[in-house]
Amino acid sequence: MRTIISGTSPGLWLVMLVPLACSPGLNTAYISCSPTPRLLAFLALQVGVCGIHLYKQMCASGTYDNMRSEDNRESPILLRVLIHPYTPALVTAISLSFLSDIHFTSAILATSSCAWILYELTHWLFRTFPGSFSLGEGAMVGQTGALTITCSLYNLLSTFLLQKNKSEFQEISVFLQTAVLVFSSMVAGLYKFPLLHHPQMFMPYICMCGSVGVAVSSFLLGKWTPLWLLDVVTMTQARLSLLSLWFGLAVFSAAITTWARRKKVLATTVLRKVYHIVIILAFTPGVLLEPAFTHIAAIAAVMFCLVLEMVRVLEIQPIASVVSRAFSSFLDEKDQGTLILSHIYLLAGVASPLWLSPCALYDAEEGSSLSPGSVLPLLAGVLAVGIGDTAASVGGTYFGQKHWSGTKKTVEGSICGVVAQLVAVLVLVFMNIVDMSLKAWGHFFISAALTAVVEALTDQVDNIVLPLLLYTPLMDL
Repeated sequence: MRTIISGTSPGLWLVMLVPLACSPGLNTAYISCSPTPRLLAFLALQVGVCGIHLYKQMCASGTYDNMRSEDNRESPILLRVLIHPYTPALVTAISLSFLSDIHFTSAILATSSCAWILYELTHWLFRTFPGSFSLGEGAMVGQTGALTITCSLYNLLSTFLLQKNKSEFQEISVFLQTAVLVFSSMVAGLYKFPLLHHPQMFMPYICMCGSVGVAVSSFLLGKWTPLWLLDVVTMTQARLSLLSLWFGLAVFSAAITTWARRKKVLATTVLRKVYHIVIILAFTPGVLLEPAFTHIAAIAAVMFCLVLEMVRVLEIQPIASVVSRAFSSFLDEKDQGTLILSHIYLLAGVASPLWLSPCALYDAEEGSSLSPGSVLPLLAGVLAVGIGDTAASVGGTYFGQKHWSGTKKTVEGSICGVVAQLVAVLVLVFMNIVDMSLKAWGHFFISAALTAVVEALTDQVDNIVLPLLLYTPLMDL
């Protein structure tokens, strides 16, 4: 199949990772959260079913070009209805109208829009960036995009129509959802109108999109966004300290990348593990001290990296050549297509628990400290990728003897990864941040061990897979 990464398995099991990670939103314990996580949970189940339907066709047809050409007109009418691409949207809309306070009309608009965005976005990804995704990775990106855009649209429309007083976290949600929609529109415009690729047009276009975002968010917030954002950033001393820390880590990362590229003294694999350590240092204090603020910063960082990647791919000079040289440090064996995504996957993977958590950030923003049960899931990305994956790589290099079947990964490396995660949680226990019962320890050990086995055996991008895989069971602690 010419549209997927050569030499990798399809990875269709990834289709269910996002739905499973969003499933805690169905728990009645989170029913009072605002905005309700139930919409995201139902839509996630829908895109999971749609993903299975779509990617089964892709595997069966053998090529992307034939994916839409399968003719089911000879099938019975009932079977055609059951396997229709928009049947999951109808079922989800009915479920939402019965199991939540969302009206059926709103529900069917949301579910239909989500399905349409999923199909169109996925087609576009495989068509525009051949070789950049396996089937499962393309599924996850398409699902994430569809869920993010649909929920942002729904919540912003609800905010506009209801016009009720908003908590700080709800204001942050409005700001971020506006940013998501403006950013998505900006990307669509860049690929729809090639004229915008010229340097003389690119910067004015970016500035125009930013101005639209400021205007829309200011209208919805009822206050000028730049001043509101300044208040959010300077609200506490902890946030200012985090900004200083992140700036220092960014300077350090740029310096070590430049030094390593010029001196050629560090292997690319070692350099990537240095970035993993930087991620640990950036996210751990952020999650523990200011989760909502870290939420904003992570989205801003991912969007910034995506803009740079667009500049590189579209060859918008003179920035493109500089970005290409800098991003070459992030290349690994899985970056075989047009896109360089390893660093974006790393950022998004570690931050994904913050974005998916149904109610923990809201509780923290209301003035209470994070409950022990909510800390560990938020750190799932740090534990799985920052600590576990890094320790597995180092341990496998120095102690590895017995290889997992069919891979270069070693059993000893996987054991080191699990032990490192257990030690990290033990440190949190000693700091009175997490309260772990014997049952919780057993639960965490099994979750970490399963994640380590997947890391050793999968040929998919583990930076995005492992955090979701660990986050889901940790929500049951």
